[in-house]
Amino acid sequence: MHMHPVGSQTPAEDRDDEPTLPVRPPHSPMTWYVLLGLSLLAGTFSLIVYTAERSARAETRGDQLAGLLLEEARQMVPLEWNAPWLHHHLHARLLAAALRSNIFVGDLELREARTAVGFAFCNKHYCIEVRPSPRAEPDAEPDDGDVSFEVLAFPRSVIGPARSVFFHPEDADSSYSRNLQAGYVDEDASKYPVPGFLHRRNDGHLGVWDYRGFDDERWLLRERPAQ
Repeated sequence: MHMHPVGSQTPAEDRDDEPTLPVRPPHSPMTWYVLLGLSLLAGTFSLIVYTAERSARAETRGDQLAGLLLEEARQMVPLEWNAPWLHHHLHARLLAAALRSNIFVGDLELREARTAVGFAFCNKHYCIEVRPSPRAEPDAEPDDGDVSFEVLAFPRSVIGPARSVFFHPEDADSSYSRNLQAGYVDEDASKYPVPGFLHRRNDGHLGVWDYRGFDDERWLLRERPAQ
């Protein structure tokens, strides 16, 4: 019988069945925690981007519709506020103008105005209303019955992508608000914007890009006025 000398190495073929250390260590639980955290972070970032894009689409459409309604109403002055036919006529003109501008109006419907006088339209996220715009200054000159009008687009609900309010007056620069102070919303009667209160108040604080309305909301001009 062949015997290996004491202290000699065992041939490789005789060591095939001997236990060996694992070639790669097992994955640490921390690895899975890191991967899970990265996945959640990516999902959160994607949700933020999606929400921002959805909000931008809704607000852009509300602003565009308000601007178009202002132009259509201008072509029909003086407006007969008590004529129901005018509401339907403005609706038809607004639809035609929006389609020419490739603006989606499949969800745009007529709605009874919540103010005493005016015509309102609503889509999924915004209410767009045209109404008389009396000046709110205490020392304003009495009007002669020919009051200018304003178009306003504001959110229907506090839940949804619509956040900003868009103000398109007939006799002043268009502006918008982040709606942080007033919190205008259609579903709450106490948060309905008062006609004429969105104009610039004459308190001497005139900004280039912004102003304070009679509603104490900060309004940002859509276009910088000429110096």
